[in-house]
Amino acid sequence: MKNKTLTGLLTLSVALGTTGCSLNEGDKKAANYNADLGVRYLQKGRLKLANEKLLKSLEQDPRSAKSNHYFALLQQRLKQNKKAGLYFAKAAQYAPKDPEIQNNYGQFLCENNQPQKGLKHFAVAINDPLYSTPEYAYTNAGICLRKINNTAKAEEYFRSALKKRPSYPPALLQMAVLYKDKRNYPKAQAFMMRYEGVGRSSPEALQACIDINSKVGLADKAGSCRTALLRLFPSSKQAEQISSAL
Repeated sequence: MKNKTLTGLLTLSVALGTTGCSLNEGDKKAANYNADLGVRYLQKGRLKLANEKLLKSLEQDPRSAKSNHYFALLQQRLKQNKKAGLYFAKAAQYAPKDPEIQNNYGQFLCENNQPQKGLKHFAVAINDPLYSTPEYAYTNAGICLRKINNTAKAEEYFRSALKKRPSYPPALLQMAVLYKDKRNYPKAQAFMMRYEGVGRSSPEALQACIDINSKVGLADKAGSCRTALLRLFPSSKQAEQISSAL
């Protein structure tokens, strides 16, 4: 995805690489302020403003783990994966023990066909006793393990996530899908019902609902999930597959 606001990035990178000046506290505070502004704009979908603030933050403090992390998240949103990987790596280098950065970098690596590298970063997050949301890293690591066909270890991680937070929707959904794939449909249905009590509709969740309820003989439930999938997410690959089969 091309973005005119990113045209100054190369120039900025060269400038940052050549500077040898130490930062004063004012620069660090300004960089931190702009990084926080940038991520707020990112969360609101105001990507141009997010880009401007995060570039400013990186100019003020090139070695800020926070700034590099947030800029990586922006590049990931823009589907600029090469740049995202570069800035995730910088953030992880500057804050090697930060569990949130390590978890997000691990997730990025797994989504970009580097599961073994991703698992190393998840391990940092999981093993941090002060990490407030370890269920995120456990679930992401489980998804990563499924990509390399380590189902047993993946299930162990999903269960660890649910021990930390029994109502964590992503882990419940992953357990439902895992048992569906193992053809243990009663257990899959039990996890699916738990997910439906706390989770949101998504193409993956509705597809799992269709598949599981079809196998346990609940045609009406499967049909309602199919209708919801076509209505709510008509452009999803799951909906397209259903439409092509009709």
